[in-house]
Amino acid sequence: MKAAVLHQAGHPLQIEEVPEPQIGPDEVLIRTKACGICGTDLHIRDGWGYTPDLPFIMGHEPAGVVTQVGENVVRFKLGDRVVPNIFFSCGDCIYCRTNRETQCVNLNGILGVLKQPGGYGEYFKVPARQLFHLPDNVSFLEGSIIADAVVTGVHAAKRGRVSPGEDVLVISIGGCGAAAVQICKAYGANVISVVRSSEKQRRAKELGADEALNSQEVDVPMAAKKLTGGLGVQCVIDAVGNEETLRQGVDSLCHGGRLVILGYMQDRYPLDPRKIAVHELEILGTRSGGRQDTANAIQLVAEKGWKPIVTNTFPIEEVEVAHQFMREAKALGRIVLTHD
Repeated sequence: MKAAVLHQAGHPLQIEEVPEPQIGPDEVLIRTKACGICGTDLHIRDGWGYTPDLPFIMGHEPAGVVTQVGENVVRFKLGDRVVPNIFFSCGDCIYCRTNRETQCVNLNGILGVLKQPGGYGEYFKVPARQLFHLPDNVSFLEGSIIADAVVTGVHAAKRGRVSPGEDVLVISIGGCGAAAVQICKAYGANVISVVRSSEKQRRAKELGADEALNSQEVDVPMAAKKLTGGLGVQCVIDAVGNEETLRQGVDSLCHGGRLVILGYMQDRYPLDPRKIAVHELEILGTRSGGRQDTANAIQLVAEKGWKPIVTNTFPIEEVEVAHQFMREAKALGRIVLTHD
């Protein structure tokens, strides 16, 4: 099969022919139709964050069509449109039994991230227990990003306990941020988006944000508190995770507020422990999502009110162009690679 393969950190991916995956009795083989690009992909190829053994086939936001099923598989048949949960969890530990598969103590890899080759290949395989049917009204382009961007947004909103009537600040309007804005609105929250350009302000409002702040033009915490009667927001979902956005997030919270760190950078940043203690703030991490989050994400994307997140597509042969496009922050939403 054809695949974009990473042979060495810091070097271009190579388009080449590699062996097609061979499935076991409980596995399913999927022909990749589309695969989203995530910031994690850039981290991997830069040699930090997740560091899989090389050579490796990345791609953890795929959707496709079932082409082969193992002898024990009964829920799927040839031709089914599908999307995976990307965590190869054990299904038995305490985390797997409480919708925390991302924390599985016996984790056997992450599709396109660790151990398990992903959607930058023409085919990929997963255990049937990790696979979900993709509704006919959801395109492969929008369906692909369910596996991470939308699932991550769903899990982040759950981690932040987003509730009807709350004010929620979502930092960034990229793939995960665009999903989080719509998810928080679906949960009944008032959503304030934080972006870095007037173009992305318009994009945020199109996606349903009640307010959109340009951090290049306003002091975000001051603006957030003005919009909330001086109190601050109950929850911040930070899809960037650098020093500037962490400060904005903490300073925008009301007393007792919750900061959910979704995105992250390689650097380390200080937080004010006195402010966190005195104001009883909560700092929460969030990592992708479990199988129930995947089911919830599919349901949300299939609803009529969901607005597309994908804004740019490239054929797999142009993966280097697509990655550079993402590095330069040219996209208003998610970038997706397509296979013939």
